Amino acid sequence: MKNGMVLALAVLLLTGPACRLSVGGPTPPASPISVSTESVGELQDNLLRAAINVPASGEVGLTVTEQQLTSIVALRLQEQQSLPIRDPQVFLRDGKIQLFGVAEASGLRANALIVISASLTPEGGVVFKVEEANFGPIPVPEDLLEQASATINEAFTNSLGSTATNLRITGITIQDGRLSLTGRLTR
Repeated sequence: MKNGMVLALAVLLLTGPACRLSVGGPTPPASPISVSTESVGELQDNLLRAAINVPASGEVGLTVTEQQLTSIVALRLQEQQSLPIRDPQVFLRDGKIQLFGVAEASGLRANALIVISASLTPEGGVVFKVEEANFGPIPVPEDLLEQASATINEAFTNSLGSTATNLRITGITIQDGRLSLTGRLTR
């Protein structure tokens, strides 16, 4: 019996790359979110309006939808063809950002999940923490979660650029398919 299991494992390993063995994994909490360039355009327009139409009080707000985030992530992943993730879905539920996708590596295909929380710093910044990640049925080790958190925080800070020095985030809410940020611009 033991030799039969070794033989079966060897066959799987040798034929895996040819047949793309699927190992399953987590499933999204809702129906797939459609990807569109229009949603990306809406998000860019909302960002521009928020930056241009700052009231005298300096209070600004921005709300991003699941479709807008899913669309921008999907289009950016298409540009980064070296990344082994496809069909991304971003869900904004219960105070968390849940990123689902299909990952492929070494002939294995698996559903992947990354769960991210966001909190405010006393200085008015946003800190993202990857709380959980799974590749198929396998959880990602804690040290890799910390590295992923650092990468996400760096990317977020870099995307804000010089605006970040003049922006103090005062609130962040993630629920019902929306991520809402409020803040105050200082000049």
